[in-house]
Amino acid sequence: MRRLKSLLAIILFVCSSSIYAQLDKPHFISANFGTSIPLGDYKKADNVASASAESGFSYNIEGALYVNKFIGIGANLGAFNNAVDNGSIVSQLEDDFGASDYNVSADDWINGFFMIGPYFSVGTDKIIVDFKVLGGVMSSKKPLVDVSSNNTIAVPNSIDDVVATSFGVNYGMHVRIKIVSKLGLRLNAEGFSSAQEFKSTVDQIDAAGNTVSQEQNVKTQISALNLGAGLVLTF
Repeated sequence: MRRLKSLLAIILFVCSSSIYAQLDKPHFISANFGTSIPLGDYKKADNVASASAESGFSYNIEGALYVNKFIGIGANLGAFNNAVDNGSIVSQLEDDFGASDYNVSADDWINGFFMIGPYFSVGTDKIIVDFKVLGGVMSSKKPLVDVSSNNTIAVPNSIDDVVATSFGVNYGMHVRIKIVSKLGLRLNAEGFSSAQEFKSTVDQIDAAGNTVSQEQNVKTQISALNLGAGLVLTF
């Protein structure tokens, strides 16, 4: 019991010291780069048109203005790109058409976003931890996929790249570590999610060599975990 009381006393002392030392209004602006890890449906290939994603990269500019020590309002503008998993498309074609002679090439997924919302921050003048839940617009470009084959069966030959836009959410945390004066290092861990509906045209080449076009509607939940670092100016 004494040890528990001592531990609680230490935690309360550290928290009270942090609150006392925290900046009155920890406004910030930052530029960040990192990796983007696809999650859920975004990284799966349930059909050729889904064009499942692999790890890619992210980049953004972000900033917030604070009304007091803890609460701020800010915005996050940026994008993340993910390469297409060509191997999963080949596997799906083999399952669907029962052959193994396919060549697949594809562009990257490109997801742009603009999010706004509240920030909650705690810390000292040297280390600040930010938490956020933002909402806004996410625009996603489903990549062009080309498939070639020497098989005498009908296979998807190309899927148009198409852009869809809808509401998205951005949530996560950052750690600001002071380097010198107002300049610091920022470490980021944040998630993105948006339900997108893509309407595109799929061209198929049949056994006679004729091209057949078919309209296709693909719904994909774009979800990703972005990890990175950057420089932050706290003022």
